[in-house]
Amino acid sequence: MQLLRLQSLIQESGKLFIFLFSIFLFSLIPLCITSAGLQLPNQKAITGFFRDLLTPQTLTYINSISGVERPLFPLIFEAFRSSFTIFSLSLLLSLCIALLLACVQQFLPPRFSRLMESIASFLQTIPDLVYIVSAQLLVVAAYQLTQIRFLRFTGAGEAEAFGLPILVLSMIPTLFLYHTLVNLMEIEWQKPYIELAKGKGLSRVAVLQKHLLRNVLVQLSYHLKFIIATLLSNLFIVEVLFNNFGLTTFLLSYTQPAIFFISALLLFLPIYALLKIIEIGLFLLLGKGAEL
Repeated sequence: MQLLRLQSLIQESGKLFIFLFSIFLFSLIPLCITSAGLQLPNQKAITGFFRDLLTPQTLTYINSISGVERPLFPLIFEAFRSSFTIFSLSLLLSLCIALLLACVQQFLPPRFSRLMESIASFLQTIPDLVYIVSAQLLVVAAYQLTQIRFLRFTGAGEAEAFGLPILVLSMIPTLFLYHTLVNLMEIEWQKPYIELAKGKGLSRVAVLQKHLLRNVLVQLSYHLKFIIATLLSNLFIVEVLFNNFGLTTFLLSYTQPAIFFISALLLFLPIYALLKIIEIGLFLLLGKGAEL
């Protein structure tokens, strides 16, 4: 048992090392681009990169709009707070709405059930950019008609948009989660343990709540990487179009390797930790390893 734990620890440590080393290599890309073309970074550039990482309090960046030089810390933590708030609330909102819709559909007549799936399939074909621009236009139109600002549709200075970016960012993952949940539920309803539960006199609601939902959520967790990847790719678009001061600003606007490395670490390390926590939870729940 101890040997297995040691092997598991070594394996996870290796994965973490590969994860950090990958970010390190991506951070070196700007050093490979010179006026003479692509070339390997020299020792001086790499040494400077490590020196910046060891003394992050000295790092500065120049605002691309105002041209003012500012220290990286603690401003980057404000960017992290903005990005992580939008990301985490969008993920939570997507899961809640998709789960609610999928559960409600289980009790609808087949005609309405098929209609819901058709509408969701159509909405899923619409590009993400269309949702973002349409949402901004709708908020502006509503403000012009009512003179009431329901949601902030763009960031400006310290007043950043949160509500609308969260709603927009959650739409595509919600549709994917809804489709996935419906398909998983349809498969689970056909399994023998469901028939056994029905034979014991349990109602459809009780079967869904006590048996089916638990197994479906476990299976849904295996799609988590794709959902997170979708959210991250759209987060970049959302922060740019809503003019929010998030980690995207540092990842896309500044070419200093140390700034990119720190920004990427702040963005991806919490997500990596979240996936590992879920893996541990699945292990405790199922009694066996589950790699996400």
